Amino acid sequence: MSKKTTVSGILLVLLVLATTPLLGTDNVSFLKWWLMTLVLGIGFYPAAAALFPRFHDRGWMFSKVLGIVVSGFAVFALGSFGLVPFTAPVCLITVGVLILASWIFGCFKVRVHAPEIDFLMMEEVLFFAFFLLWTYLAGFHPEAHGTEKFMDYGFMKAMMRSTAVPAEDLWYSGSGINYYYGGQFYAVFLTKITFTDVKQTYHLMRTMVASFAFVLPFSITYHLAESRACHRIRKEGGNKSQIAPVLGGLLSGGAVSLAGNMHYVIYGCIRQWLGLNESAYWFPSSTRYIGYDPLVENDRTIHEFPSYSFVLGDLHAHVVNVMFVLLVLGLLYSYVKNTCRDPEKEWKWSLKDVLLQPQIIAAGFLIGVFHWSNYWDFIIYFVVIAGFALYGALYRYHARAKETIGTVLLQAAEVFAIGTIVALPFTMKFETMVSGVGIARHHSMLYQLAILWGLPTVLVVLFIAAVLLAWRKNCHLPGMERQGQIVLADGKTQEEVEEQAVALILGEKKPEPGEKETAEKPKKVSAFCNFWREIAVSDMVIGILGLCAIGLIIIPELVYVRDIYEESYARSNTMFKLTYQAFILFGICMSYIITRFLLWKKERILQVFGGIGLVLLLWTFGYFGTSVYSWFGNVFDLSEYRGLDATAYLENVFSEDAGAIRWLDETIEGQPVVLEANGDSYSDYERVSAMTGLPTVLGWYVHEWLWRGDPADLNVRAEDVKQMYTSTDTNEVLRLLEQYHVTYIFVGSKEKEKYGDALNELLLQSIGDIVYQDTASGTYILQVQDT
Repeated sequence: MSKKTTVSGILLVLLVLATTPLLGTDNVSFLKWWLMTLVLGIGFYPAAAALFPRFHDRGWMFSKVLGIVVSGFAVFALGSFGLVPFTAPVCLITVGVLILASWIFGCFKVRVHAPEIDFLMMEEVLFFAFFLLWTYLAGFHPEAHGTEKFMDYGFMKAMMRSTAVPAEDLWYSGSGINYYYGGQFYAVFLTKITFTDVKQTYHLMRTMVASFAFVLPFSITYHLAESRACHRIRKEGGNKSQIAPVLGGLLSGGAVSLAGNMHYVIYGCIRQWLGLNESAYWFPSSTRYIGYDPLVENDRTIHEFPSYSFVLGDLHAHVVNVMFVLLVLGLLYSYVKNTCRDPEKEWKWSLKDVLLQPQIIAAGFLIGVFHWSNYWDFIIYFVVIAGFALYGALYRYHARAKETIGTVLLQAAEVFAIGTIVALPFTMKFETMVSGVGIARHHSMLYQLAILWGLPTVLVVLFIAAVLLAWRKNCHLPGMERQGQIVLADGKTQEEVEEQAVALILGEKKPEPGEKETAEKPKKVSAFCNFWREIAVSDMVIGILGLCAIGLIIIPELVYVRDIYEESYARSNTMFKLTYQAFILFGICMSYIITRFLLWKKERILQVFGGIGLVLLLWTFGYFGTSVYSWFGNVFDLSEYRGLDATAYLENVFSEDAGAIRWLDETIEGQPVVLEANGDSYSDYERVSAMTGLPTVLGWYVHEWLWRGDPADLNVRAEDVKQMYTSTDTNEVLRLLEQYHVTYIFVGSKEKEKYGDALNELLLQSIGDIVYQDTASGTYILQVQDT
């Protein structure tokens, strides 16, 4: 055992011991989840090793995410077709079978190489440290209350109660959830296999994702930077340094999971120091800038990023999907790293070779999962995959048009087909919410775009320009590079074409009519062909990711996806989902580029740009500290730690109803319908259904409008809820209760607040039995009598 492994092992033991004073009794659930990731990582290691054969850890960190996404999807698919119930035993059996299959595959189908233990242990320490850090912070603000936490927590509770897939919609009784609930499903799946409680795992899921959001970019960028160092050594000689890979990896992890944008630097620091802000900086301002400051009534937008999501605590689809999209990026880099490794080799095109690339197949599976977890990412990463497929084809087939175009089209079709098939368990029960695409009528102010995206965009553009200029400078002829004896279409070798071109240029040979043009054309074709092999693979990967990120920033300035928010928030959701992924891509790109610039030999100006970029990027890391203090308070005071129970706030916020809500949650099994007063989105209405997972007739109105697209039906339900609480006609009330299969009627603070004197408690008590009553507050629950 090496010294590095020993040190990492000691650190890991110390971190495990630290969970007791930091988390208290919550450490049991925390350690169960960490051990679960270890088991899944070991179980799916053979599969990961086959997908990441040239990574030092053979994809160890990615194996954990691979285990989660594959095993969770298997349970989901089987449950969707009604083949198995969604229960803990089924989940455990499925995991066991898949782990067995993974190791059988590893033992008999592929040669599984041992990982580099030093690197693997370093990653594990980083993962555990950030998992513990985010979990500790969550305990300072644990309540599942505010923003959209009612929805996220309610989805998890509903799925914990249900054995069917999908679970019944807690805010639209009688129908399954019609939203992208994949993220919450995975959280419940992990809850069931660890025998933990949603009250804690609501937080553990997002804190685990936050830790993956650090360590996966670290792994990707580490290998990118090391690959570039190896490329330099092959070209120029010298020794390999570990500074660039480690620095790039750490910067990348921080840029993706901790950093804010330059809005924080300018408005949260510089303007604050100069006394130009009217009030203290509020950390959500970085995500509500375009359309808000200055206010544009019909063009308010959202441009969130991972660290904001991790601090705020919502468990949305796009948050959980962060670890899955990072797995896709890791697979794509592994694909080109494995494919584009021999610049001297000539590949022969074959259909089998094109279609049986394991990383491409796995990426197709993942974007199929995105249909269910976050559909926007399906579209985004289909394009990213196509970009990597194009680069791989240009490299392998030396930019020959027929082979390149054929490869890209076939692989794109393959990915789309796999994704579509994988998505079937979800799409066959899902009604789309998309209403078409519109042309953007409003556009962001240039200075606002510059503040939000100027730093990464400038770094990407400078990097691409520097790489192109360096390549051109190192060419033997202007615009052309030698690359072995490659036979061109006319039967001549590249060397013969170059000699002919030189002779013509120098006038040593008098050209025949049209000969000069003929010679110049192969010269340009040769330069284009050699370009894809001469540029370092890691540089090309960053170029692709950077251009994709810039494209994601531009698209909302041109078009938007139409939805119910079109009148005042037309571009909001489009900008939100696209720029969220742009932030992740930019985080990886900036970290690699800054490291490259700082170590770029004989180019002082690039080193200066790298130094400036490093200072600004590290400055954006300050957003983490500001947001943590604003949201969690003084996290250095251990006595302020409140625990991970997401429902502990009930007695403070809903003191009149807390006892009744807990009685329902602890006593009632399954998903019987509980009638409660409905209200607007983001309000305190639906506190019963959200905290118990028990369905009600109608929940948050705007959310159901978005999911169902039928406000007329929602209006009917809203009126029916009102009639059940206020009507004096016993027969009408009984008819409606039977129509919606209502089993329990909740009469508490919100019902009395909404209906006031119109609330017909005498009639309700005449048709139901009181099964719970809080004599102090007057809140009670009726069980409807059989009729």
